[in-house]
Amino acid sequence: MDMDILNFIADLPLCHGLDPAAVQSLAAGLTIQELPGGAELLCQDDRSDAFYIVASGEICLQLTQTGDCSVATQPLTHGQCFGEISLLAGQSCSVAVFANLPTRLLCLSRPAFDHLAEAYPGLASRLAAALLERFQLLQAYLILTRLFGSLDQALLSDLQAQIEWRRLTSGEVLFRQDDPGDEMYLVAQGRLRFAVEEGAGARDLGEVGAGESIGEFALLAERGSPESRRSATVYAIRATDLIVITRAVFEGLLCQYPQALLKLTHRIIRRQLRLGQQVSSRLGAMVICLLPVHPTQSLDEFARQLSDSLNGLGASQTLDAAHFERLFGKPGAAQTPLDHPASPVINAWLDERERQLQYVIYNVQPVLDPGGRLTPWAQRCLEDADVILLIGEEGADPAPAAIEAALPTARTRARLELALIHPAACQFPSGTSAWLSPRRSGDFPVKAHYHARQGNAADFRRLARRLAGCPLGLALGGGGARGWAHLGVIRALEERGLEVDWVGGASMGAIMAAGYALDWSTERLRQFAESFSDPKKLLDYTFPYASITTTRRITELLRGLIGDLDIEDTWRPFYCVSSNLTRGEEQLHLDGRLWKAVRASMAFPGVFAPVSDGGCLLIDGGAANNVPVDRMREQCPTGTVIGVHLVTNSPVSGPYDFSPHLSGWRSLLGRLNPFSQSAKIPNLLDILNGLVYSITRYRLNEVGECADLLIRIPVEAFGLLEFDQYAQIIELGYVTAKEQLAVYSQQATARSLKPTADSQ
Repeated sequence: MDMDILNFIADLPLCHGLDPAAVQSLAAGLTIQELPGGAELLCQDDRSDAFYIVASGEICLQLTQTGDCSVATQPLTHGQCFGEISLLAGQSCSVAVFANLPTRLLCLSRPAFDHLAEAYPGLASRLAAALLERFQLLQAYLILTRLFGSLDQALLSDLQAQIEWRRLTSGEVLFRQDDPGDEMYLVAQGRLRFAVEEGAGARDLGEVGAGESIGEFALLAERGSPESRRSATVYAIRATDLIVITRAVFEGLLCQYPQALLKLTHRIIRRQLRLGQQVSSRLGAMVICLLPVHPTQSLDEFARQLSDSLNGLGASQTLDAAHFERLFGKPGAAQTPLDHPASPVINAWLDERERQLQYVIYNVQPVLDPGGRLTPWAQRCLEDADVILLIGEEGADPAPAAIEAALPTARTRARLELALIHPAACQFPSGTSAWLSPRRSGDFPVKAHYHARQGNAADFRRLARRLAGCPLGLALGGGGARGWAHLGVIRALEERGLEVDWVGGASMGAIMAAGYALDWSTERLRQFAESFSDPKKLLDYTFPYASITTTRRITELLRGLIGDLDIEDTWRPFYCVSSNLTRGEEQLHLDGRLWKAVRASMAFPGVFAPVSDGGCLLIDGGAANNVPVDRMREQCPTGTVIGVHLVTNSPVSGPYDFSPHLSGWRSLLGRLNPFSQSAKIPNLLDILNGLVYSITRYRLNEVGECADLLIRIPVEAFGLLEFDQYAQIIELGYVTAKEQLAVYSQQATARSLKPTADSQ
């Protein structure tokens, strides 16, 4: 062993306090490398398999950013180290390395380091701490020059010495609206979301990610002024590392480098323009974390089908632990603890991957370690996730499992949702409520659910669109027999390649929506219309105490077609509305027996008997909200909503001229007498129909703007109970919808071609 080398490294801070045997082993593993002045040791992004200590001379580390802007860090001299990132994180060299002067380096190869790390864990910990310091130094240089422009070396070094680092866990608040603003923040890695508090809730405005700044506006205002208070609440939506710049440091920077103010102003203006245009402010990929309900499940095929479907919406990638380690370049990296000094390097790598994609799918297996705790890979994936998707299989035990019990320990703000996988030949899902009921409350409730058949591309496309926040929702209006027009609308949508992801309706629209939610084909829906076509078989008249029919035949027909399925068992998510006369309000049906909800929604007053539900009296949904596009917008806040309005004239059409009091018997005799000259008098059914018509017009004026497209089908020529005219009504719906969809498509294309403010 070279005693000079041993004595040299024994005096280094890296070796202070180490076992002397570890120091001797380190010295024995070092080799000497000589560099002439000006020589390049490594290019940026080169793979390096060694760790270096500067014995003499001077090393320059140079970082080249986008646009060929290069920044040189403070030179490394006697006793300083570099190359930790290659050894500990398996990453390529993040900087170019030059010798400013003739330089002697002590070099430790990767095999030698791996041997030492196994024998002396303390040495690896020292190198890891050095890695974190070096990594943060490079991040700070990169972000500061990107934000403020080209700064001289002395100023950069001065800033580096004054800034602070802060870590936020997922969900942790950075500052709240109206807090005093005395700091600005630069995001080194992670993501922040800012929201304006409005009453009891908050409205999200956007996100900032790695390399972005936030909070600078308050520092531009006078200290203590109203303008210096925070205008929004900012919180982390995943683990986030921040560079903190205080007001004093910021003002000192502007005194030395006033040009920085111009770059900051440009950044603030761009952000405000983006918010004013309501452009999606997601800065990275949507991260979807897949968890098996039962640990023996394989999610590989599910992940593949989901990724294929998401690729139709944008670039996606699936990462499991093994695939991540292959791409990252270091075996075992997936199980790096989150508090390990190398963890920020992994987070930064994942952040960069997210910025290059639109969707990232994390296949989280194994989820639990032998002690029942989340593995480091699972913790990291869950922290990054926007959506956690539990995957269950038909026929499996629906009770929550150990994996779900561990979820509350994860530091995440992700939505928890459930996907149930069925065999390819499955006709209808069943028993969904057994999966949902125990998961609707607690610390981590399920917010939505999905059904998909194995190998069914349409099911997975629907799943992908809903996850991505771009579903197509279809809300079908009421109108009695005139509702057959909806079948023509569905045919027109399918011909244009528009796949409906969510469906709902009122009255007759609820019946059509239920069949479509069960994935009935247009041919089967037409057969359904035929079964309704004979009024004599449907309308079982009775003494008109509550209604003119007992409604038994229609009830039995619905139960025979739908069976005992629940609303939660539909392939497409479904809702319908009814009118709760007991409470005097609209009632939204999102769960419970499907046939009963549809039966309540179609209980047209005076014609069909009302439905008793929990002690309340429910009648036709059209009496409260005949085209419930607002309810669809609630379910699909970021999707496309299409409503179908069956346009009719008021059934109460004059002229009328009669006294303030009416005798029903006299009116009836007058109608039976062909020679009677009595005034025209509306009957009870006309009055009830006219009441619903008036409510429909009023309500549609309120909610119509919730739809992106409101298809209007003129069905004035057909009567409320003319079910036998289904063929003509279906054709009218098809022809009219086809025309209006073509116009809407042309308008949408024209809108997409308009230049934005950013492109002008």
